[in-house]
Amino acid sequence: MTDMLSKTEDIMKKAKTLGADQVIAKTTVGKYRQVRFSNNQVDITVAWNDYSTDVALAWKKRVVATTIHNFDGVDASIKQLMKLAKISQENPTFGGFAQGSFRYPKGKADRKLENLEKPTEYVFEAIEAAKKEAGGKIDSGGILFTKFEDVYLASSEGPAGVDSRSAIELSIRAFSEREASGHGVECCSTLKDFKPARAGAKAGKIAKLAKGPKVGDEGVYDVIFDPLIHGSLLGVWGGMVSAYSVLVQTSVFVDKLGKRVAPQTITLKDNPAAYSMSNRVFDDEGVPTEMNTFIDHGVLKTYLHNASTAKMFKTKTTGNAGLIYPTPWNIEMEAGEASKDELFANVKRGLYLTNTWYTRFQNSAKGDFSTIPRDGIFMIEKGEVGQSLKDLRLSDNVLTMLGNISAVSKERQHVHWWGEADPPSLAPYILIKNVHMTHSK
Repeated sequence: MTDMLSKTEDIMKKAKTLGADQVIAKTTVGKYRQVRFSNNQVDITVAWNDYSTDVALAWKKRVVATTIHNFDGVDASIKQLMKLAKISQENPTFGGFAQGSFRYPKGKADRKLENLEKPTEYVFEAIEAAKKEAGGKIDSGGILFTKFEDVYLASSEGPAGVDSRSAIELSIRAFSEREASGHGVECCSTLKDFKPARAGAKAGKIAKLAKGPKVGDEGVYDVIFDPLIHGSLLGVWGGMVSAYSVLVQTSVFVDKLGKRVAPQTITLKDNPAAYSMSNRVFDDEGVPTEMNTFIDHGVLKTYLHNASTAKMFKTKTTGNAGLIYPTPWNIEMEAGEASKDELFANVKRGLYLTNTWYTRFQNSAKGDFSTIPRDGIFMIEKGEVGQSLKDLRLSDNVLTMLGNISAVSKERQHVHWWGEADPPSLAPYILIKNVHMTHSK
């Protein structure tokens, strides 16, 4: 047992001594690096270390939480938290924190990301790859971010463990003209699998193709979604399969367990696997994480649960706590049988969308939403990517779009972007039929 875990357990025990019914304390010791760049040059490089302890306690079904930094003022913070619990309202949905004693596999974090040397080299590798694709006159910018975290968890209900988590991600946006841009991302949990040139090359290629955009026509299209914009859709579907979203009626999956919600070819999983930026061996209650298939060959099989929602649904937690609400860690769509090129070849007239932003819901329960494509919108004519477009908005329904997926590529990419594609996902190219497009201006 490490000294940091002992300190975390001490905090949990202090809260119990003061009268808390249940307590979870989680200490995160992290090392972080960030490089920001614009106009093909590095603007700033920063590195920082941090450690903090998140404490959640329950007292007579009143649940409160706080964060303690650097173990400063622990006694005062816990006393204040107990006072807050006693004046808080009862949470009728609280079913208790997860109970049990678990054995966890060893985390597979990459120690090379703990003290990353020369991070700017990866940035310039991406920039040069973008230039090679689009020409030396492009402007590019973005962020490189790395983390290495040791996580220590102690629960009054039994779970206690240590995990190490690592991640590196690069987001690069390249401009060949003011209205012609491309976006590429590269993300993974280990340095050896990190290839920043892939992100730069994709951003440059899309930026080159996007030159001279014309205003697109409103209408109904067959649309190929790039893995990056597909990742934003996966985030929506994964978020709506959270039992909390179902409980508060902000999900299209209410009352759909055991029912078909997608074509038979579609299988969606939540998998905090070793390759993922969200790799972890336990959730925020200390329950071991695992792969959960929530849509199996088109049929909705499960919601994602923490201990409280599982009790309400009379089932077991899926290891997706979130103490307040369950959350997906890393969403995977099972690969299809067609290649990316075959997807394009089968579109006589349609669109190719590469990225998006400003996704907004008009009605979450029904799934009505709109989002603005960016960084490369293209006509597809007889299987070929052609004219670059602009000023289009996707206005449709997430459940309808899920049901209209007609083809999935063999190729998949691990994607994450803080703007839209969150949580991380393993996303293929997909073809969705009959997507409604309107003007954005």
